[in-house]
Amino acid sequence: MLHFHASTATLCPLPEINGPLDPFLFDSGLHDWQFALLDEVARLFHQGHRRVLLQCPTGGGKTVMALSALLSSILRGWQAMFLVHRKELIRQTSERFTSSALGHSFVASKFPFDPEATLLLAGVQTLVNRLAAVLPPRLVIVDECHHAVSKTYTQILEYWPDAFILGLTATPERLDGRGLGEQYDVLVKGPSPQWLIANHYLAPYDYFAPDIPDMSGVGSSGAEINREAAAGVLNRPKLVGSIVEHYLRLGGGGQGIVFAQNRKHSRAIAAAFSAEGIPASHVDGDTPDDERDAFDKAFRCGDIRIGVNVNLFGEGYDVPNISYLGIGAATKSLINHLQWCGRVLRYVPGKRAVICDHAGNAIPVHLGGRGLGLPDDDRDWSLDGAAARRDAKEKDWTSITQCLNCYQIYPSAKPECPGCSSHHRAPPPPIKETAGKLSKLEREAAKKAMQDRRKREEWACKSYREFLSLAQSRNYQWPVQWAKRQCHLRKIAINPQREHENA
Repeated sequence: MLHFHASTATLCPLPEINGPLDPFLFDSGLHDWQFALLDEVARLFHQGHRRVLLQCPTGGGKTVMALSALLSSILRGWQAMFLVHRKELIRQTSERFTSSALGHSFVASKFPFDPEATLLLAGVQTLVNRLAAVLPPRLVIVDECHHAVSKTYTQILEYWPDAFILGLTATPERLDGRGLGEQYDVLVKGPSPQWLIANHYLAPYDYFAPDIPDMSGVGSSGAEINREAAAGVLNRPKLVGSIVEHYLRLGGGGQGIVFAQNRKHSRAIAAAFSAEGIPASHVDGDTPDDERDAFDKAFRCGDIRIGVNVNLFGEGYDVPNISYLGIGAATKSLINHLQWCGRVLRYVPGKRAVICDHAGNAIPVHLGGRGLGLPDDDRDWSLDGAAARRDAKEKDWTSITQCLNCYQIYPSAKPECPGCSSHHRAPPPPIKETAGKLSKLEREAAKKAMQDRRKREEWACKSYREFLSLAQSRNYQWPVQWAKRQCHLRKIAINPQREHENA
């Protein structure tokens, strides 16, 4: 398993090539860290692993790396296939292939099929019915491979037992949190979202949670929240209006996507934007192909400013200029949450993305949310799934907080709100329903929640300055003494000069 370290990545060609990838044939335009990841994949294939999963955050260049892997295989004269799970990704991926001079044919409805083509771009639903007509590929790249646990994928991949399988995803878990160890032999982990943002490969962002609807009466449907019951809470005029209101306040007039809970909710949101003179349109998985194509064209050229959908654009949909994301749908799935947020984080110089979470998905559970955290939180991915992730186990003491002035969400360790510079980190505003009534926590639960929150804030402090800021925000009578005592208990060194300045 490759743990990415920018300063220590080794870029060495394989002594012998026993697999579909040859690092000498990779695109010279790859970033060093992308080359290092692909080089590790090539080594694992060389060592005899047939199924390798490459994890890299959304916007981190998985498609670019896939193009280089395909080019390597094709230049060696081997059959290759790129497999996608949704038909709307066929045209987008084909355009990327064409712009990279990768000739290809299709295994997809309403697209031409040449069985002798060296590279095939395949849709999973069409391919499963045409397996016998396809020449056995030596390399199969599976896009968004966390879906590859279904019977359809299993049937396809087991049809070619000698193929090398490269899975690509930002989120290497099933939607229910189970791992992918039964589908893949080994995991290659890419850089963290924080590193990609700091090095200008992903866009910086601000995350707001203007609404935390009371979902206490909404049950589950399998591992996910009950969609229709959740829509009954979220599809109310005040909450729908709040989405538009906060776009006007925070979105800067930029182009954006909104995720809705169901079709009725999606249409209501689109209508609310249109009523304010903002070009918006609803689209979903049942929208006819010609209408979806028309939407995609209008959205990409900017004629539609806000695209409202029901989990249609959660994965793979690439429009780099999107700067606003509205989350109007509740989810318990970390995978959905991160994939949705990833739509707006693709890098464009000068862009700062805005995410408005109107369902409380990032908010801790004890404050009424789903506890899924921020999109660039550190997550220790594993083929064993959520149960084995260290960040999942440590979630009880990590913390985010909310600014009461601007509703921005940020790590509790920060001394002030990055949005408005407020130093006051009071408890979040009461949970509201659209009728304006407070949803009260039981007295003992509220007391415990406050105690837990204070402990998390203290655990998140890593320096004397952060402890001092926390003490001041709590209006302690002797903040300097309290901060020193906490540093002593945690064995944190105090910079004498800094201590003097803050005293």
